[in-house]
Amino acid sequence: MDDSAAAAGSKRNSLRFSIKEQPVRYKTAYEDGEAFLVNISTGGCGVRKASVPVALDEKILFSFDIHSLDEPLEVRAICVRLEGDSFAVQFIGIDDVEANRIIKLLAGQARSEKGYTLSD
Repeated sequence: MDDSAAAAGSKRNSLRFSIKEQPVRYKTAYEDGEAFLVNISTGGCGVRKASVPVALDEKILFSFDIHSLDEPLEVRAICVRLEGDSFAVQFIGIDDVEANRIIKLLAGQARSEKGYTLSD
């Protein structure tokens, strides 16, 4: 699902953004890893080419570099799906204020990457 609300019958209930090869850092209980974002929403994200394997139900701390922020955005998550060097996580402990902040940041970054401005 690209830039749209969840489809009927889908388990997803968050606006999801497709991301093109944006690096992301993550920390497990024992190691630090890097991967590339595939998609992200206020509910979680998918990554591929993970440098450090994770286990299903493992808690992870993600660090996202968002262009409009001075410091990386850190979000706690839990692994909900594994497939080769890819995995998906569900964010935990995100309230409505943080979720809205993520949406605004991601939408702004998507607009800037596509060359849109607020006046377009």
